[in-house]
Amino acid sequence: MATGAASFLYSSIRDLLEAKIETAELPPGSVLKEGSIAIQLGVSRAPVRRALLMLCEAGVIRAADGQGYVVGTAKPVPLSPRRLHEILVTQSDDIGRSATWERIFAEVSDAVMASMPFGTYRIQEEELGDYHRVSRTVAREVLWRLMDRRLIEKNRKSHWIIGQMTARDIRETLEMRQVLEPRALGQVANGLARGWLAGLAARIDKAIEAFPDMDGTVLDEIETEMFQTMYAGLRNARMLSSIGRNQISLIVPKLFRQHFPIRDDLPALREYSQIVHHLRTGSVDVAQVLLSSHLVRVERLTLARLRVLSELPPPRSVPYLIAIH
Repeated sequence: MATGAASFLYSSIRDLLEAKIETAELPPGSVLKEGSIAIQLGVSRAPVRRALLMLCEAGVIRAADGQGYVVGTAKPVPLSPRRLHEILVTQSDDIGRSATWERIFAEVSDAVMASMPFGTYRIQEEELGDYHRVSRTVAREVLWRLMDRRLIEKNRKSHWIIGQMTARDIRETLEMRQVLEPRALGQVANGLARGWLAGLAARIDKAIEAFPDMDGTVLDEIETEMFQTMYAGLRNARMLSSIGRNQISLIVPKLFRQHFPIRDDLPALREYSQIVHHLRTGSVDVAQVLLSSHLVRVERLTLARLRVLSELPPPRSVPYLIAIH
């Protein structure tokens, strides 16, 4: 049984690599090292070693002058861990991986964000996979995507780190939002569905009428619509990506509402109502000015809330988060 499983594994890895080479996803010159591939696929080095040797014997790759192998006859070109991950993981199901990162991403993201005001944490990749019952490949995909959103980073020891959210982070990201989001709003405004805007306006008005007797998740949902769904149709992918990476200031009110009664959110709701009203009536330039003013106004409130949150006891952490300081 064990021999059959091992045979399937190295054969599957060989087939995966060969397919990537044939389609030029692993382009000529790509340097392939057994350790790096094993890490990305979440397997031991032995089946990777055998798969690479088989490809070498078939003339698909050649032994490098140093360590590893090179695709084809081109000049060696090293691949970054991120690039190798992107190339290989899309078909990792071919070697027995069935779970996907989407299933656990929101839960892991919430755990990461909940810890940010309280200190610096290390994410243990293996424990993350064990906790959610997914492979290390899937766990790593989640971590890469969190890093893309600048919620975590890798340190010099290649550890996944959640940095403590600081006042400087809030100021800098709000400054970026003030530059990016009004411009983005101007670009997407004419493409926003009238029915969607009407529904959003109704939800905001209902929240204003009920304030403060409401669940904080209602405000969370409205802000998701205002600052994420609103820009979903943006054609400039780089701008959209930059907006997503600079919205950590939205984490603070969300966390604050989990710990304290709703009290200071009414001005924001009224500003959202005005922005949506002017989008519905075609006064896009006014909506842009109102959005810019809102982002300037909330800086002081966001910083005050961050200070209060940082004084609270750290939340009960999931087992894969280890406090560093």
